[in-house]
Amino acid sequence: MSKLRSVIRHEYLTIVKQPSFWIVMIAIPTLLAAIIGLTYFGNKSSAERIEEVARELKNVSIIDKSGLINAAVVKQTELQFSTDVSPEEAKEKVRQGSIDALIVYPENLAESKTYQVYLSTNDFTKSSSVTSIADNLLKTSLFIPLGSAEIIALAQNGATGDVTMFKDGEATGGFNDYIAPGLFIVLFYIIFAFSVSYMLTSVSEEKENRSMEMVLTYVNPRTLIVGKLLAVSLVTLTQVTFFLLLALIGFFAMQQVGGDITLPAGISLDKISFSPMPIFFGAAYLIVGFLMFAGFMIATAAAAPSSKEANNFSSVFFIGAFIPFYFLMPIVTDPDGIVVRFLTFFPLTSPVVALIRNAVGNMEGITPWLVLCTMTIFMLISIWIAVKAFKLGALEFGSAIKVSKLFRK
Repeated sequence: MSKLRSVIRHEYLTIVKQPSFWIVMIAIPTLLAAIIGLTYFGNKSSAERIEEVARELKNVSIIDKSGLINAAVVKQTELQFSTDVSPEEAKEKVRQGSIDALIVYPENLAESKTYQVYLSTNDFTKSSSVTSIADNLLKTSLFIPLGSAEIIALAQNGATGDVTMFKDGEATGGFNDYIAPGLFIVLFYIIFAFSVSYMLTSVSEEKENRSMEMVLTYVNPRTLIVGKLLAVSLVTLTQVTFFLLLALIGFFAMQQVGGDITLPAGISLDKISFSPMPIFFGAAYLIVGFLMFAGFMIATAAAAPSSKEANNFSSVFFIGAFIPFYFLMPIVTDPDGIVVRFLTFFPLTSPVVALIRNAVGNMEGITPWLVLCTMTIFMLISIWIAVKAFKLGALEFGSAIKVSKLFRK
């Protein structure tokens, strides 16, 4: 037990004491926050600029050949129809710069669904503003027979559906029920991106600098591998805790600055449900899937002759972890399909597929337990292969380990 504790302590401190570990930990959320902030303020500034230019545009000619544009609507924008010139003459005035812009609604507008806009400048902001004016004139003119401004706005923008879903005769939270178990999918990829690669790097470096032989004189391979797995699990816990603290700080900061926070897809924080079984299976699939991939990474690093080749071989596992997103719609809508069933039990895709299906709740009966048992078997096999490959890797430095040797006594 003391040797296992020593391995865990050594591996954990080796990772968390690296400046690059904390640089990456801080840089990624900082970069994401900067991108979100710049995008928000950039879009806001752009929209305000377009609105400002639209208010200033007065020297705009409108020619309506379709008969669909309402004169009262045009008057409200402080613009007016040009009835004393032909479209060609007005276009020439735009070219010469005597008028800023020209909007022409053709006779066949209902069939072509296209109108023409001419500008005396190549300013993209003015182009967006004039196009917005032309579009609003057309839409408002078409909807104005509906009556009130509220009805017009309803016709233009539609309404939001308030969906109530039932399961076993009880009302559910709808999409809000998917949030808590769905977070385990996000956590899996955070762990996969940050932690699993540490196993590959640690073992491949020990093999290259030939420190693996010395390590094996102190502890047996099984203790070493288990210690490495537990150490990386602690690193993962450190990362998750750090990111959760940042998320909580950001959430409370946004509440103080902006009051209520509007989330996409109708997500409501007070309606998120925390059903025990989906959360249990989400956590179980996350842990077992992580340990399975970590075991395969250790085996790859131990079996490969160099860290470069180990990185090349490990791409198979990264591809396997992202393949389920190419089959996302079948996984969500057709869980009984043969492809989805195969992906659910195939070791390289099983963790992510199981997490997705658990989040949307389309695994019933004994299927969740069967998937968990299958994943656990693959996890144990991967750790067994990792231990065997690590022991053989200490003896063979210049060449890759043959698969047949892994299964010899």
